[in-house]
Amino acid sequence: MEDYRHILLRDAIRIDRVVNASRLEIDRQYAFEGESHDFWEFQYAALGSAYIYTKNDFYELKQGQITFFRPGKFHVLYGNGKRPAELWMFSFRCASPLMEKFDELLMTVSDECRELMERIVEETHRSFEVTPHPEDGRILRRKASAAFGCEQLIKNRLEELMLLLFRSRSGDALPAEREAILPHREPAGPAEEMRACLLAHTHSTLSLEQLARTCHLSVTYAKKLYRAEYGVSPMADFRRMKLREAKKVLRTTDLPIREVASLFDFKSVCYFSNFFKKHTGMTPTQYRAAQSAGEPAR
Repeated sequence: MEDYRHILLRDAIRIDRVVNASRLEIDRQYAFEGESHDFWEFQYAALGSAYIYTKNDFYELKQGQITFFRPGKFHVLYGNGKRPAELWMFSFRCASPLMEKFDELLMTVSDECRELMERIVEETHRSFEVTPHPEDGRILRRKASAAFGCEQLIKNRLEELMLLLFRSRSGDALPAEREAILPHREPAGPAEEMRACLLAHTHSTLSLEQLARTCHLSVTYAKKLYRAEYGVSPMADFRRMKLREAKKVLRTTDLPIREVASLFDFKSVCYFSNFFKKHTGMTPTQYRAAQSAGEPAR
């Protein structure tokens, strides 16, 4: 009898906890308030496109593209302002170092990967009840009628998908406008914590009192500390952040002005236009037209 030796197969990536793998249909006016969580997530634009906002970015997720969010990465999803879209949402826990290669990645996927994602989504919908925004945080609930081995198929296909994506050479860079993003880390001190808080709220409204309370500081000390560190008051810097991000959206997208105003939580288009003109000398419409004509950015 021959003495054959076995080979222990090695895992390059291992996924054994899934949070979501489902379809999400959004209308053109869709706006999700934003979230961050302790697991990986990626979104695929199966039909149409959507806009993604993070603390340092605003970009379009075009049909056929996939974008990734590492644990702790704040992100917001918006409709494109023109027509509905269908996204496929995948989220899971994975401790593999390989996942670091996907951080901040936006890429176009192959037909093979798209077909695999579709099979994962279909298997999930056959096997689980899906609740997009559950009160208890549980998006997937097992169906009593689920087919034998369904969860292992989802696991295996997800792992296969990540390996295929890792091998892929079809990665596309994010828009050239994109500013460098620092690796996720905790703020070094209270001033930096305040600035991080302001950056995270450029899509919403935040008062000085709310900022100070969030950072466990008095209003007076918060103002003094921030000015000493950055040479400007926190609210003046917050307005500057909003203006910078609004300019980026106007330059890089064709979202209607009212949608841009809504994106940054201005009370009305008129209020946004007055704010924009006060700081640039141009209305948002004039600014967009000037940028389209190739005039230097202000």
